[in-house]
Amino acid sequence: MLFIEDYEIYTLQIPLGRVIGDNNCHYDEIEVLCINLKTNHGHMGWGYAESVWKGTFTRGAWYIKQLPSHSELDVLFQQTWWPILKNQDPNNLELIRKNFHSGLSQMDASIRLAIWDLMAQDKNVPLYKLLNPTCIKQEALSYGSILDYPLNDDETVALTKNFLNRGFSIIKIKIGAPDVARDIARIKLIQSVAGNSIKLTADANEAWTWQIALDRIEAYQKNGIQLEYIEDPLPNDDIKGFKELTSRSPIPIIGHDYINNFEQINEFVNEGGINGIRTGKDIDYSLQCIALATKHNLPVYLGNSIFEINAHLALAFDQVNRTEFSLLNTNDIIEQPIVFKNGNLQAPIEIGHGLYPIMNKLILSSEPDKLRTAL
Repeated sequence: MLFIEDYEIYTLQIPLGRVIGDNNCHYDEIEVLCINLKTNHGHMGWGYAESVWKGTFTRGAWYIKQLPSHSELDVLFQQTWWPILKNQDPNNLELIRKNFHSGLSQMDASIRLAIWDLMAQDKNVPLYKLLNPTCIKQEALSYGSILDYPLNDDETVALTKNFLNRGFSIIKIKIGAPDVARDIARIKLIQSVAGNSIKLTADANEAWTWQIALDRIEAYQKNGIQLEYIEDPLPNDDIKGFKELTSRSPIPIIGHDYINNFEQINEFVNEGGINGIRTGKDIDYSLQCIALATKHNLPVYLGNSIFEINAHLALAFDQVNRTEFSLLNTNDIIEQPIVFKNGNLQAPIEIGHGLYPIMNKLILSSEPDKLRTAL
């Protein structure tokens, strides 16, 4: 009988390799929670979730928070998840996996992913094949997200060229400046580098009201800018505003990165407030979003994910239109990172999700007092 018998917790600070950000923030490192669930058959299911807090932030979000100390994380795990995971078969945990909450979303997302990893290893298949046994895709569309708002023009041009040289056919730009002229100049700069054959999308990170958003879209178009769509132009609690904007906008409105519960995104969709769903921070929430999008015939746009774990969702489901890639340094501690070729992510062949840490790098990246000794 297969059962979970032990665990390890690691917390890491990972430098991104460059400053990233938007109209709300800029930062150059993330904090990552890593949870390893071990079974009596020798499986090790790895789950990850990220948090940001070291940087400059003018507005809050559910994922902008410092993780608790390692000892506090261990106590929380022992008090919440461990009593219902210990000595349990990961294949029999569906209701618990989907519905249990510890009070720390990063811990919950990590554990859910680790359970999925164990189930795929037990079935001896890559995770995307467990998610959808009928899937046949060997690659999935990705887009270059340059996260350029804090960058100067020279840095933006160099990074855009890097993505183009790697074969990406879609570039996403950060907009939402107080001055529309700044946004127009930045989009035109990238457009001049990318050329007319490259699609441009944009993310406004909750900067506007629906009236301002509509004015901005019209201003872009008057200046010869045709964006494929805009993400998150309004705050995530402005459902009425989204509905007004979506009904009037000449381009699709996509949302919402700042939502991490199904009830709220379901309300957005049912109110007709978005033309496509953004998701990707928690595998079970993402699966709910994909099912919702399928029901309403909406495309799904997967955001950045730690170690590109969203590749499995993109490969498994045709409802996923594309997946974000930002060319950061987070994959440096992974044995077999997801491969991107000609702007498409390539299907991994490893069993499970396949995104397993190089242990000596993982340990070196963790402070000694943050390592748990196995019980």
